[in-house]
Amino acid sequence: MKDRLYEEFYDPTDDFAKEPRAFCYDLASQLIAEAKRTARNDWLQDTNTVKGVLLLLFAWNFAAKETKRLNFENVGTLLRKAKPDLQFLEKYSITDADKKTWRHIKKTFEVFRSVCGQTGASKALGLLNPRLFVMWDTAIRSRLNKGLVPGIGNGQTGEQYVVFPKGVQRIIQKYKIAGKLPPDSIIAKKFDEYNYVRIVMQTKRA
Repeated sequence: MKDRLYEEFYDPTDDFAKEPRAFCYDLASQLIAEAKRTARNDWLQDTNTVKGVLLLLFAWNFAAKETKRLNFENVGTLLRKAKPDLQFLEKYSITDADKKTWRHIKKTFEVFRSVCGQTGASKALGLLNPRLFVMWDTAIRSRLNKGLVPGIGNGQTGEQYVVFPKGVQRIIQKYKIAGKLPPDSIIAKKFDEYNYVRIVMQTKRA
C-alpha cells in the first residue's frame, strides 16, 4: 500500500510544541545564535556552540550510549575537525543542495556519527545548520526506509545518510512542501518536526 505520509503534509508547529522537550531545541538554538553574534567567523569554536550541542543531545538523545560519553572536550574536538566542511555547507539549504554538497555532507555526517551515533549526529548537525540537515531517529528511519526514502537502512554510514537529504529534497519538490508552510519557514526543520509529529508522536491534524 502506498504511504501517503507527505500527501497529508501540514505545518506541524502547533503539534510539535506539545512535545515537552521542544523548548530545549529553542534554548540550544539561542546558544548557537549567541555564538554567531559574539564569535562571528569562529562561532563553531565558541563555548556556546559546544553548550548548544550538549544541551540538545542531552535532552533529545539522552538514552544513547554515545550521548553519555559526550563532554566539552570531545564535542569541541569534533567541531574543530568538522569545521571546514560545515563552513562550506553553511550557504546551502535542503532545497538548493546539489551534487557539490553530497561529499561534504557524507564526510561531516561520518565525523559526527563516530562521536554522537547516527541519530545524535543528525540532531547535532540539524542544530548547527537547520536549513540543510534533517534530523532522524530509529522510528523515522524505519518508516521512510520502507518506501518513501529506500536505501537509508538504519543510517549507520555516511552513504546511507546522504540518501536521506536527497530523498527529502525530492519529496519537498514532489509534494510542494514549501507552499504548505508559512513564508520564511526553515523547511528542513519543519520537515523534521512533521516526521516527529506524524511518526513518533503519531499525531494527525484534526
